[in-house]
Amino acid sequence: MFCPICEAEYQPGITRCPDDNTELVGRLNPATASDDSEARFLPLHKLGSPVEAEMVNDILTQNGIRSMVKSGGADALSPLLSATAEGSMVLVDERDLDRAQELYSAFFGGDTTPLTGTVGDEDEESDDIETR
Repeated sequence: MFCPICEAEYQPGITRCPDDNTELVGRLNPATASDDSEARFLPLHKLGSPVEAEMVNDILTQNGIRSMVKSGGADALSPLLSATAEGSMVLVDERDLDRAQELYSAFFGGDTTPLTGTVGDEDEESDDIETR
């Protein structure tokens, strides 16, 4: 049995994908099954750190959007040392780009650092008022 969303294979007797909560099918349709040579990933958003990018990637994946993270750090510790990294890019399958943009906006708006937030004009103005 296969999940038509994530294409994971399950043992007989399992009827729903635990990740996608989708009804499993007996076989994948070759026209809809992913083919790495056909998949094209486009940038969704550049984030402040690999940890933030992984968080966004998890949200997208949980909502059935195929995505991946491209980080500047090439070592296994780069998510832990995110303060020294130049940021990370979340890439999504071009077929899911519109849904991914809507989902990102619903969660974070235009924020490029979802965990720590950004300092906007409103924040700067409120700081000026408090110091007066």
